[in-house]
Amino acid sequence: MNSLIKQFLYILGISILFGFIRYFSLTDYHLIDSNDQSKDYDLHTVSGNLKLNIAPPGARFLSIERAKGMYDNSSGIFIDARYPDEFDEGHILNALNIPYENLNDYEYEDILDSLAISVAVTEDSVFVDGWVENFLVVYCSGEGCSLSEDWAYQMSEYGPFHEDITIFHFDEGFPVWKDLGYPIKISDLDISKRTTAHQKPFLDFIDYIVIFSILLIFIFYFNDAYKHFIPSISRLVLGFIFIYFSWDKILDPKLFANMIRNYDIIPFGFENLIALILPYVEFMVGIFLILGVFLDISAIVSTALLVMFILMIGQAYLRGKSIDCGCLLSDLSDSSSSEKRVYMIKRIIQDICFILYALIVKYRVIFKRNK
Repeated sequence: MNSLIKQFLYILGISILFGFIRYFSLTDYHLIDSNDQSKDYDLHTVSGNLKLNIAPPGARFLSIERAKGMYDNSSGIFIDARYPDEFDEGHILNALNIPYENLNDYEYEDILDSLAISVAVTEDSVFVDGWVENFLVVYCSGEGCSLSEDWAYQMSEYGPFHEDITIFHFDEGFPVWKDLGYPIKISDLDISKRTTAHQKPFLDFIDYIVIFSILLIFIFYFNDAYKHFIPSISRLVLGFIFIYFSWDKILDPKLFANMIRNYDIIPFGFENLIALILPYVEFMVGIFLILGVFLDISAIVSTALLVMFILMIGQAYLRGKSIDCGCLLSDLSDSSSSEKRVYMIKRIIQDICFILYALIVKYRVIFKRNK
C-alpha cells in the first residue's frame, strides 16, 4: 500500500510540475477563474420569471456559461450586433441580427419596438420590483469586438426600453459559443438539418480499436496458448487511449477549461487549474501503461478517472444537458442537441470498455501462463 501511495504521489507530482510549466507558457490564463464571482450576475427564477432587482438595470456583463443557461431555459432573447454578412456566415440559433451600426435605421424600428414589449417590466404586488419573462442578451465576434457592449449601453440609455431593463452582453461572442458546441446556424442552414453527408460518422477510429481489441481479448481468453497476451493488449490499448485523449487538452488548456465549465459542477472557479493538471495525469498514466511500469497504480488511477468521467457525463445527461464531453477536443462538433446526447451515451459506453482494460491490467495475474 505504501508503495502505491508513493507511486501515486510521483504521478501527481510530475503532473503538477508539467502543469505549472505549461501555465507559465500561456498568456491571459488564470489558475483560478474569478469571473463569475466578480463580474457575473446570478439569476434566480421565481415562478418561471426572473426578478430584475437581482441584476441592476443598464448594460451588464454576463459570462458565456450564464448566457447558455438563459438560452437553455428560454429566458433570453439573443441579439447579434455584428454586420449582416457576418451574421449570414454563422450565428447563434434563433438569434436576431440588429447590427450596432444600424440601430438608428428606420428598418429596425419595428423590431426594437417588439423587443420592448417582450422585455417590458410588469408590476406585481408579490415582488418589491417588477419582473420580466425575457432578458436581452447581445453578442458579437468575441475578443477585440466591442459591438455588443456598445449596443447594450446605447439601448439601455437611449432605446425604447423601460428604464429598469437589464441588457446583458457576453465578451466571448460567437466564436467561443461555436467552439463549445452550443447551438448555431451556419450559412442560413440549421445544423440540425444538415444532410448525412456532412455529419461525422457515428464510429470513429477509437471505436474500431476498442471493437477489434475486445474481439481479440475474447478469442484469446478461450485459448490457453494466447491467454497471457490479454493483459499486454489491454495495457497497450488503454495507454494509447489515455495519451491520445490527453494530448489535445495539453495543447489547449483554455478550451478544455471551457468544456469543464459546461458540466456546472466544479466550485470556486477551479476549472482552469484542473485543466492544467488533469491532462498530464492522463498522459503519465498512459506512458506508464505502455512502458509496463507502475502498472497497479496506473490501473487504479485510470479506473478512478474513468468512473469520474462516467459520473460527470451521466449527471449532465440526466440534467438534460447536450454538450461535447471534452474527452477529445479535436472531436468537438456542430452536431444538434439530440446528436450530442447520443454521443454522450457513446462516451459512457467507451469508458466502460476502458474500465474493462484497466481491471484486466490490475488483475493480470489471472491470465498468467500455466507452466
